[in-house]
Amino acid sequence: MRLAPAQRQAAGILKGPVRVVAGAGTGKTAVLAERFRRLVQAGVRPESILVMTFSERAAAEMRLRIRASTGLEPEQVGTFHALAMRWLREDGRRIGIPAHFRILAGADLWIAVRELMWELGNPLLVGEERPDDLVAPLLKAMERLKQELVPLDRVARWCAEAEDRERGDLLAAAVELFAEHARRTRSAGWLDFDDLLVEAARLLGRPDVGAAYRARFPYLMVDEYQDTNLAQERLVELLAGPQGNVFVVGDDDQSIYRFRGASVASMERFLRVFPGAAGVGLGQNRRSSRSIVTVAAALVAHNAARLPKEITASGRMGLPVRILEAPDGGTEAEAIAERIRRLLEGGTPAGAIAVLCRTNAIARPVAGALEAAGIPFVQPGAGIYAQPAVRDVIALLRVIADPDDRLALARVVTRPPLELELRGPVAEALSGRPWEVPALQLMREAEPRAPWLDLLDELHRESARLGVDDLFFELMSRSHYLEIESEPKAVAAVTRLGELIAEFCERSNDHALGAWLGRLDLELRSGYDPELPGVEGADRREAVQVMTIHQAKGLEFDAVFVPALVEGRLPQPHRGEGFELPPELLEAWVRGREDHVAEERRLLYVAMTRARRELVLSWAHRYEGARRWRRSRFLNEVASGRRWSGEVVAARAEDDPAPAPSPAFPPAAPLSFSSVATYRECPRQHWFRYRVGLPAQESVEAQFGTLVHRVLMRAARVRQAGDRLDGDRLMELYEAAWAEVELADERRRPVLFELGRRQLCSLLAAGGLEAAPYAVESAFTATLDGWRLKGIIDRVDFPPPTQTGGEVGEIEGIRDGAWRIVDYKTGSPRPASQLRRDLQLALYALGAREALGLDPIELEIVYLRDGRRVPIPVTDELLESARTALADAGAGIAAGRFEPRPERRRCGLCSYRLACDSAL
Repeated sequence: MRLAPAQRQAAGILKGPVRVVAGAGTGKTAVLAERFRRLVQAGVRPESILVMTFSERAAAEMRLRIRASTGLEPEQVGTFHALAMRWLREDGRRIGIPAHFRILAGADLWIAVRELMWELGNPLLVGEERPDDLVAPLLKAMERLKQELVPLDRVARWCAEAEDRERGDLLAAAVELFAEHARRTRSAGWLDFDDLLVEAARLLGRPDVGAAYRARFPYLMVDEYQDTNLAQERLVELLAGPQGNVFVVGDDDQSIYRFRGASVASMERFLRVFPGAAGVGLGQNRRSSRSIVTVAAALVAHNAARLPKEITASGRMGLPVRILEAPDGGTEAEAIAERIRRLLEGGTPAGAIAVLCRTNAIARPVAGALEAAGIPFVQPGAGIYAQPAVRDVIALLRVIADPDDRLALARVVTRPPLELELRGPVAEALSGRPWEVPALQLMREAEPRAPWLDLLDELHRESARLGVDDLFFELMSRSHYLEIESEPKAVAAVTRLGELIAEFCERSNDHALGAWLGRLDLELRSGYDPELPGVEGADRREAVQVMTIHQAKGLEFDAVFVPALVEGRLPQPHRGEGFELPPELLEAWVRGREDHVAEERRLLYVAMTRARRELVLSWAHRYEGARRWRRSRFLNEVASGRRWSGEVVAARAEDDPAPAPSPAFPPAAPLSFSSVATYRECPRQHWFRYRVGLPAQESVEAQFGTLVHRVLMRAARVRQAGDRLDGDRLMELYEAAWAEVELADERRRPVLFELGRRQLCSLLAAGGLEAAPYAVESAFTATLDGWRLKGIIDRVDFPPPTQTGGEVGEIEGIRDGAWRIVDYKTGSPRPASQLRRDLQLALYALGAREALGLDPIELEIVYLRDGRRVPIPVTDELLESARTALADAGAGIAAGRFEPRPERRRCGLCSYRLACDSAL
């Protein structure tokens, strides 16, 4: 490519620090490669030029460009992490890092922190409603501390002096965990990826080592500088020295990775450290058509905190940018697939077409539409556990381990080769009813194709002597499974699963199937999913690319489609990291917090500027469920701009037949809070639980909550009978309840026992169990707008005596007071605004008034964690929301609408994830 004047100017500055501010598509990589060529031409040894990139893909592209322009093989081109690892292996011994250190990452890191959290047992962490949900935020906080070079002792001092004691104590618990994790991993010779940066900076911070590396690499170039964190910046500064020949290129408008959310922080810090740096701007986009550049520039111009740059286009106007409006997500996906089909027929290579989504979940409908249209596509980064064939094999192995695992068996019998429907005798055999024989035996007796199930029974008997690797081999060879699933992606995924099983057996002393399944369960909880073997070379060029926007960074395509541009998806709502670091812990110039919407806007800008010729932005009024979505504010900004040159088109849905009625079932039972809430969460989950009757294993957290609830109800009955309740009596009830429970994870019993003891004793000491209740666990059935609602109200307290005209305890005499429905929570307190929308409370209020005749009513939430009591007034709005939720769920259930609503977090918490084909 012939360089533009600004590119030649930038590449020609061979001495001193240089900062290049470059817009999207302006040839950043070309400038870096050209500077490398000119340095070599000027007599600089190639091995003395260090090029640092943000990703391995960028490093590979840089090597390719340099090789093409110089004919040389560049030796010192790599990512920050790869180069840091190399240096630590060479010289890490100088700071106590052994050369043979190993990397702790992915699921291994998650599991290590999770197990340590439970071992330490700090109630502030394990006392959460779902403690495992804290592991990812803890890892993010630990990662950020390292990336921003914040030492733990600084955090500990802040925690000790914090005015907000709740926040200080919680962060102190995290610091204790981080410190112990660091001690154990170092003693075992482990580093994580962020340790590589921290330790490399510590290594180069030694004067002798830093001087040696500066002499070794007198010329330094850095790509994508806007996304670097403080540890990476410190590495650059130590390598360059005060007057070093450091050349950085970046675009603050494309800052989509940086934790601290300050898009200009890295670029501005560079000028503070190198105040004499030359500055060059690249603003002419050489990739995209003028219409695309114009619209993208208009969008990103809405971000206030930007480095000044004028983004222009050198190409032709090209096709107008299109905004596609659809009535529903299915129609949107089909319209995208149809346009892609036409592009392929017109000669556009499949590999030059991309669908870029905010999340992988958003990509599912489009992937389904492409598959239905017979259009080849690939999803880079897709994990193997999301592949149906792998889930099939996991289900088979779970049945081999436990022939009464009905969830796993439900998947086995509904997938090839049996492909049975979950109805009639099949549903009966798999239901939650207790049977004297395992479900597998019932299925073998009921199913005429039993020989295939006989193999599972045989392997179950052999599992006592065979390891999981041998069982996997026997299963594959004797079932001929890979002949049943002959699709290449399925074969690759199952083959990779076999490799992971072999790797487990290599590093574990216990090769038993049960040990591997235990490890697999933790991996699935962690959310980390080993990548599916990719499609390379010609195959990749012959397939449409379906990926997240983050994965598309640095790539370009002829045509780009960006679906689901609605409020709540792009932009997504801001979600805190869980352990927000106080700004005063960070260096001054990294404390800035940007508008979250600005970060989301940059993400869409990156997606739009991947397109060379055609760009289609789309949205739908409805996706899964009945909710109506609003189109993204970004579309409004794009279409209302004075430079808008695109067009808005509408996709029409074909007239769909009414949904087929569900198979015949017994007459509908009354609805409950659980059934309504489950249906609202995911109709398919409701179908598994309430129509098919598949049992769901209770989580440890749910078991703990049920146990504490049981103790509170028994304590309430003691007071209701007029008996005294002291600490000894309460502990008798508590210990008796624990004796009745077999935890799903017995290792957690001591920690949970102590946690529950503290909560109950605190409640007793605060007088929370002193009053005698009017009712305990009152069952009710109410008919509301034609729907029957049943439930059990835990506790009803009398109205305060001062509000009654008669004697306390006589219902007729206290009707003027407010009855208190009390609900106990073992988890973290929630804002009152959320509680006022709580469906469970609203339904309980309806049931108490309509079926128990209690009126007026006051709801009260008691948080056992800190003894907080939160009153919730029963308003007409609250009761109307309950009636609406009940009617909507009842109508959907009666009509047989049990569509899935896949979403990563929702599916991760679902008991039926393995049995469901739509689960993420």
